[in-house]
Formats: sequence, structure tokens, C-alpha cells
Amino acid sequence: MEEIIVGIDFSKGSECAIELAIDMANKMRKNIKLVYVVSPSGEEMSIEKTESKINDLITKYADKLIGGNFKYEVVKGKVSEKLSLIAKEEKASYVVVGTHGTSGYEKDWIGRNAYKTIEETECPVLTIRENFNFNKDLENIVVPIDSSMETRQKMPYVVKIAKLFNSTVRILGLYTSESIITVVDKYIEQVEKYLTNFDIPYTVEKTACENITTATLEYADSIKADMVVIMTEQEKSFSNLVIGSYAQQMIHHSMIPVLTIRPEEINSASR
Repeated sequence: MEEIIVGIDFSKGSECAIELAIDMANKMRKNIKLVYVVSPSGEEMSIEKTESKINDLITKYADKLIGGNFKYEVVKGKVSEKLSLIAKEEKASYVVVGTHGTSGYEKDWIGRNAYKTIEETECPVLTIRENFNFNKDLENIVVPIDSSMETRQKMPYVVKIAKLFNSTVRILGLYTSESIITVVDKYIEQVEKYLTNFDIPYTVEKTACENITTATLEYADSIKADMVVIMTEQEKSFSNLVIGSYAQQMIHHSMIPVLTIRPEEINSASR
């Protein structure tokens, strides 16, 4: 059985990650593996104490995980490298990690390695901010569409999650210049057809913007979205590059879970 990997550091953020992983595992009938990475520097807990704390977490959440089991692994090294390696070895469906936003970016070991984990992990990575409100169903999934060729590759993952949670997909067309309007509109039409083929309910909104992260998050907030699905590679513009990569900005600033997908190589002829 494929697993969902959850990186933990015993912070509140990593407990939020466990809760979100449980929601997904119950829908997908998967196991959850908790991974604690011992920092190569700084104070370290004994293996006995670490395993005791992990078992306390498993006991706390065991009744919520239906149809699957908890496992755990304690390893030493760099967080991103170890999570990526374990995810590959386990053929994991997802890696889930907690993060803390700009105000607490350096607070905990997992949180400050979230973006590196995304960069190095082949499977999708789901990041969740501490204090996320779980008292709401996953009703609305925001799917930003820009002019990059990779932007459509997230759709199979979007469909899978939308079907599992009976979600509505909120397509957001992003126009950073007039020259790309035709391309973005073409991609949106393709996405609409794809969603229609799978009977996924959706809406379409389009907006002109300078920074696609700001535009995406403002829209997500306006509709009270529950998740944003993005690619690690998105449209590159001066405004976005000055502040940082799109995925990095999203992780730092999003108050809702962000699912990040690594793109596959595309032949330019397929555009």
C-alpha cells in the first residue's frame, strides 16, 4: 500500500500536517508514515525520548485514521534530503509538512525546510500552516493558470482530490501582460474540457496582475478557498523573481494548504 509521508518536528505545525494527512489517507485508504529527521547540529533528544514522543502522537491520532495504519521512522541528516529519499523508497503518494509563514519561518526544523523539501521531492508536497482551521470541508480548490507550459500538469492531481472530497475547482486565469492573454485563454479552455470529462464542477475567473502569488492568494481569500494547487515552475516575470519563486512565495504567505507539483519535461512542440 502506498503511503503518505508526514515530516514531523513535534511543533504545532507538524500536528496540523498529521491531521490533514489523516483526512487524505482516510479518503484514499492509505497508511501514514511519520518521519522525524534528527538535525545534524544542535541539541538532540535521545532515540528513546524521540520514539516515545512519536508514539504519543500515534496514540493521540490512532482513532482518527480509518482503514490504514501509522508507521514511523527516525533518521539523521538533512530534512529535505531524507524526506525526499524516504518518499521515493516508499513510492509515497504525497509528502505533507507543516510550515509557519514569514512570521515564524525559522521557528522549527521542518518548517524552515519546507521549500527545500518541495524542490527535492518527486511526489507532490502538501504544506499546511499551523493553526489551520479544520472545521470546514475541502469545498473549493483554487487552480491558477498562467502562460507557462507546465501550468496544466497539475490537473490530474486536481481531479483526483476534487473527486475524493466532492470539491469545486476554481480556475483562476492570470494575465501578467496583454501578450499572453491568448495563451492563457487557450490553456483555460483545455482545463475546462478536462474537468468536464471527469464531471468536476468548476468556475472560471480571470485577472490582470503583476505578481501571480498576490493575485492567487487574494482570490483564494475572497472565495474562502480550502486549498491551492500549483506547480513548482510557473510563469517567470520580474515582479515574481524579485520577491522569490512562485512556490516559495506561496508557502510563506498562504494561510491555506498548498499542494505543489513538480513538472515533467515537456517537448515544446506539444504547446
